[in-house]
Amino acid sequence: MISDSDIFRSVSFGAELPEAALHDLARIAIQLERPAGTTLQLEGDPAETMYVVVTGRVKISRFSAGGREQVMNIIGAGGHFNSVPIFDGGPCPANAEALSDVVLLALPQAALLAAVDTHPALARALLREFTARLRHLVDLVDTLALHTVQGRLAGLLLAQAEAAERGERVAALTQAEMAARLGTVREMVSRTLKSFEAQGLISLERGTIAIQDRAGLAAQREL
Repeated sequence: MISDSDIFRSVSFGAELPEAALHDLARIAIQLERPAGTTLQLEGDPAETMYVVVTGRVKISRFSAGGREQVMNIIGAGGHFNSVPIFDGGPCPANAEALSDVVLLALPQAALLAAVDTHPALARALLREFTARLRHLVDLVDTLALHTVQGRLAGLLLAQAEAAERGERVAALTQAEMAARLGTVREMVSRTLKSFEAQGLISLERGTIAIQDRAGLAAQREL
C-alpha cells in the first residue's frame, strides 16, 4: 500500500483531485523499482495495469517490420503510460522501456476502473489526459508526414533548448535516439547535423550541440 497520497498529487492527472480520490489511488497502487534497460511491456501484451512514473524516464516506442524504431513519447516523473488499453480492453499499444532506473506505481485494471466509477473527478481528469495525448499524437503525425528530416531535427533541437531554458531536466540524446524520435536513421541525422554546422546554425564539439543561429534553425523547422 502507498500511504502517501502526495505522490499522486504530483502526477499529471492528480493535481486537482479530491483527497478521497487520492487516497483510493494510493490504496490500490503497487510500487515497483526497475533498473535502466528493463523492458516494462511489449506491444501486443495483455494490458492489465496502468503505470505512473514516480522517478526516472520511460521510453514508449513501436517497431516496424524491418526493425526501425519510432519513439512515440518519453515519460518522465509525474507521467503515466498504458492508460488507454485499461479502458478499451485492448492489448498494450506500444513497447515501454526504462531509460534510467525507475520507480513506478502500478494501478491494476479492475481496481482502477472501480476508482473511476467511484470518483467522477478522476474520470474527468483522465479524460483530459487522453485528449492531451491525442493532441500529441496528431502533432507527431503532422511532424512525420509533413516535414522533412531537416525540419524535424531542427524542431527537436529547438524544443530541447527551450525545455532547458525553462529549467527542465533535459537528457542528452545520442544520434541514434534522435533518429528514433524523428522516424529516420542515424546516418541521416549525422549528415543533417553536419549540414546545420556548415550553415552556422549549430556548433558540434565532443558530442555537445550548441545553437548558434536560432532564427536560422527556426526557419529550417518549417521545411
